[in-house]
Amino acid sequence: MKRLPSLLRSAAIAAALGVAVLGAAPLMAFDDAYASGRDDDRDDDDHDWDDNSGHGNSDDWDNDRDWDDDDDRDNSGPGSGDDWDDDDDRSGHGGGDYDDHDNSGPGGGDDDNDHGDNSGHSDDHDYDVIDFVAEHAIYSVEYDSHGDEYLPGEIVFVGTARDLAAALNLGFREIRVQHLSSGGVMARLGMPGNVNFEQSRAMLAQAAPNAIVTLNNIYRSAQSYRTASNEPQPVRSRVRLRGTLGVIDTGVDVAAVPTNGALLSQRAFAGPSAVARPHGSTVVAIAVSRGVRVQVADVFGHSPDGALAASADRIAAAIDWMIDHRIAVINISVEGPPNPVLQEMVRRAAERGHIIVAAAGNGGPAARPIFPAAFEGVLAVTAIDDEGRPYMRANRGDYIDFAAPGVNIVVDVRGTPERVSGTSFAAPVIAAEAATQLQAPSPTEAARVLARMRARAEDLGEPGRDDVYGWGALRD
Repeated sequence: MKRLPSLLRSAAIAAALGVAVLGAAPLMAFDDAYASGRDDDRDDDDHDWDDNSGHGNSDDWDNDRDWDDDDDRDNSGPGSGDDWDDDDDRSGHGGGDYDDHDNSGPGGGDDDNDHGDNSGHSDDHDYDVIDFVAEHAIYSVEYDSHGDEYLPGEIVFVGTARDLAAALNLGFREIRVQHLSSGGVMARLGMPGNVNFEQSRAMLAQAAPNAIVTLNNIYRSAQSYRTASNEPQPVRSRVRLRGTLGVIDTGVDVAAVPTNGALLSQRAFAGPSAVARPHGSTVVAIAVSRGVRVQVADVFGHSPDGALAASADRIAAAIDWMIDHRIAVINISVEGPPNPVLQEMVRRAAERGHIIVAAAGNGGPAARPIFPAAFEGVLAVTAIDDEGRPYMRANRGDYIDFAAPGVNIVVDVRGTPERVSGTSFAAPVIAAEAATQLQAPSPTEAARVLARMRARAEDLGEPGRDDVYGWGALRD
């Protein structure tokens, strides 16, 4: 059985000590008991919106906390928010001094949006971003014995700068290297010669025994189902914005955000700029309607079949960015296999007092757990309809934590009312609830927030926690 997330365990302790407690292509018809629909598999890919988000006149905040209006690399934001870019110089490794506490060494900085000087190396290891721009276009994808997708011929590596130097000395080829604000470096490395993954892992276990070495798995948007709605366009009312939520998803269309100024910024992690698409736009529209501002990390590029795909290292980089900028609550509506690097980033976030919320998946009641939702330290959210009945396509299991409305929800995307269903659209309901209460990362405060949420949850299934609803439903 999945252990309670560390914060949830703390929440139980807090409650015991007396702390105050207080979820395009047409769908098939929905029946009275369950929402049904044609699998609009990766529906984001059918809507390639050209809006690169925002007015482009937002202020950028660099790592020195100096306001800089001249960041020509960032195409993000609606113009009203802060986009934090790393403009400082994190120079290359120079061939000898690996001090993990400074900004030198092979980390090279956050190469997504860093126009600092990556100079300083005296060998051939140049930490540039040549491959970065191309990632919007295509991934080469293969499948392991479990049917999980990964990028062939490469690994993701997290360790110290010295660990990385040891890997490079063994012939691993750097594809991308960045210094993690949460500690150490993360590298996407090509495997040497004809060496396979298991051999690579064995080599690095000897040379860098404390490093994390894993495949660079591929993640997809948690599948969603949408159809045009004949109902009147939802009335857009200005809500009181009481918190900030980090959203790791696709880019977002500004026109889909129901409250002006709620979209603070967008950061692209898999291309030169964020690309607005229906999935992320819908997730954000739901979150904002529940009273939060949003900071968006667009982690998606394309796989060869044209479907959207996010690599583990890009999702990990987005989590690290959220940690660095103290975005207390993070919503992730993606699904894929377990990955040790993602697990490590979730652990780091939870340890610092962040709350991470993820869609539980839409594979059906018999589907295996999906990740990151099933990681310890993540709140997995399933979807229910207006009557409190479970979404027919929702995953079930001992990793489910909460349920929220996510079936046949009417949203306004680019002025067109649509009905959407999926655990992707239930997750931001729970995430927004947490974000209105947790303003900054704090293990103690996060535990109190979770204690209140558990106490308020409506127990819809078997008494106590169950595999269908988790601790129960949070809804208006």
